Amino acid sequence: MSDLFSGGSSQPNIIIPPAETPRAYQTIIPQKSYKDLAESMGRTEGEIIRLEGLRQDMTGTSAAIGAKQRGIEMQEAASYASSLPKSESPDTGFRGTPREFAVTSNTRGTFDTTAGQQSKVPATPAAQQAPQKTLARQAAETRHTDAKDYYLKAVQKAKSTPKSYMKPTKDPGFAQNAPDIYLPKAS
Repeated sequence: MSDLFSGGSSQPNIIIPPAETPRAYQTIIPQKSYKDLAESMGRTEGEIIRLEGLRQDMTGTSAAIGAKQRGIEMQEAASYASSLPKSESPDTGFRGTPREFAVTSNTRGTFDTTAGQQSKVPATPAAQQAPQKTLARQAAETRHTDAKDYYLKAVQKAKSTPKSYMKPTKDPGFAQNAPDIYLPKAS
């Protein structure tokens, strides 16, 4: 016990086992194993292709999924555009506040109003007041038009793009090797 904790001899005890000559091993893998592996790969790839076809039947091809997404974006743009006012009317600019007294200014022409804050700007005839779209409405309609174009192009691509699958491996090289390469060689 005293050797484990403190005290004891100052020389460590190192045990070295006697040297052994190294041994070499060689594994033989027959050609049949490689052919079996190639068949197994073929079955696995066939199953992957079958499942990919099933997935594409359920959710659509990549092009069809893209067309659905473009349709959602078009609906979002249309919804936003429809939520905006059609024109500048009703006027969202300055609206006067009725007052019991006249608001005047010492400087003539700067602030000339009568009681009730009515502006003295002459009214334009109704024929000249064509409804003008707001910039936000113009931008929203442009965005909707672009989204509609993208959607129509995506639908056209989805209709013309066939399902795609991975190409199965045909005759892998390792399964075609001559059987003599698997025999052990004398060194």
